[in-house]
Amino acid sequence: MKLQFLGTGAAEGAPAVFCQCDVCRELRERGEKEYHTRAQFLIDDAVGIDYPPDAYYHALRFGVDLSKLRYLLVTHSHMDHFYAHDFILRGYKYCTHIEEPLTIYGNEEVAKVFQECTRREMREEVANRIRLQVVSAFKPFVFGDNNEYQAIPLLAQHSKAETAFVYLIEKGETSYLHLTDTGRLPIETLDFLESAFKKKGKAVDFITFDCTFLYRTAGEVSRHMGLEDNKAMQTEFLRRGIADKHTKYAITHYSHNNNPLLETLKKAEEEYGYLPTFDGTTVQF
Repeated sequence: MKLQFLGTGAAEGAPAVFCQCDVCRELRERGEKEYHTRAQFLIDDAVGIDYPPDAYYHALRFGVDLSKLRYLLVTHSHMDHFYAHDFILRGYKYCTHIEEPLTIYGNEEVAKVFQECTRREMREEVANRIRLQVVSAFKPFVFGDNNEYQAIPLLAQHSKAETAFVYLIEKGETSYLHLTDTGRLPIETLDFLESAFKKKGKAVDFITFDCTFLYRTAGEVSRHMGLEDNKAMQTEFLRRGIADKHTKYAITHYSHNNNPLLETLKKAEEEYGYLPTFDGTTVQF
């Protein structure tokens, strides 16, 4: 799999949209090489995870062809992870030469938000090429031209208003665990993953951790994580056989409140061994 981190910031971005704190001022001074825009991920140029308000900017900055986006996995309905308004532009006079449908997978709130945000301006000919698929926790689904991908929605610890997901995504023998937005994983998710990887007989290849808090420890009940929370999850994964010594890790989804400057992220890499992601970071595994 090829995984591209198009946006690596939390809801407000870093620098934050309205903030004038010292960190945000410093980030603006340093320029876009250190910006962390809202979270968006792309697998193999055709599979997306989440779609923020910054998606258009990401496409321009990194040369991403959003017309090739065929499948979109949405973690939850919060605006920074699902900006549905853009999809009214996927056809009619707004664009040409898109024949392939887009399938959006998410929970019931994602489907509701899509309808709420698009009902005033959505054209029938555009709607006909967008499919909404409501998915459920722990129930796998397959997709791709030859059903080469399997995704399993997993319970996140994030929202009391809806069932937020993280995802286990598999392509052949390669597996990716996407843990953004979430705090430390619920026991149901840990138990499911332990059973799944025991059956698979091979640990997960790559994990992306929510690291909103960086050097602040969130603890057991928070809806985000910091580095010590990531370490606690890594220890639990190793204990349960979900991960092994070959598993690779990355951190992402930083808040401006926790000083996500280059030197902070490099220090985190040196101390914890996790790859710090920046907007545009690409990994292959």
